[in-house]
Amino acid sequence: MIDISKKINFTFLISYNMLLKTWIPAFLVLLLITIVSCKKKHNETQPDNNNQEEALAFELPEVQLQKYNIAQDSSFALKVNVTSKFPGKGVKVTLNVATETGLIPLVQDDIPNITANPFTINLKHLKPLKTYQITIGLASLDNSANVATPKVFFLTNKSDQ
Repeated sequence: MIDISKKINFTFLISYNMLLKTWIPAFLVLLLITIVSCKKKHNETQPDNNNQEEALAFELPEVQLQKYNIAQDSSFALKVNVTSKFPGKGVKVTLNVATETGLIPLVQDDIPNITANPFTINLKHLKPLKTYQITIGLASLDNSANVATPKVFFLTNKSDQ
């Protein structure tokens, strides 16, 4: 005859084994996630200096943004002042000069990378009695993701020559 106590123990062992089969993998997964997250926190103690660079900002002290400004002849000296901390390697300047109405580009000389603050950009070949839309932007040479918000203004050559 079968002993009932052995049957109960066998049933208990089967249910205990099933419990282990479901809980042990879940416990191991949580343990693994905890270990991996702790390793990531430990590795982030030495941040990259490029990500810590101050956001690039600049001003154009002698022009009114989004308004009409006057040039007395076919050239115009545009002063630029970087108001944020100046990047160590300098900045790259993007300049777009185009007619106000048709946005026909007016070719300007290439601007080399700038390493001093403040600096001047010379606009040339401004045609008489014509208005131009000028857009200027700066980007850090230390961190290519650090780009200043472009500034736009209008410039009219008031000379008749």
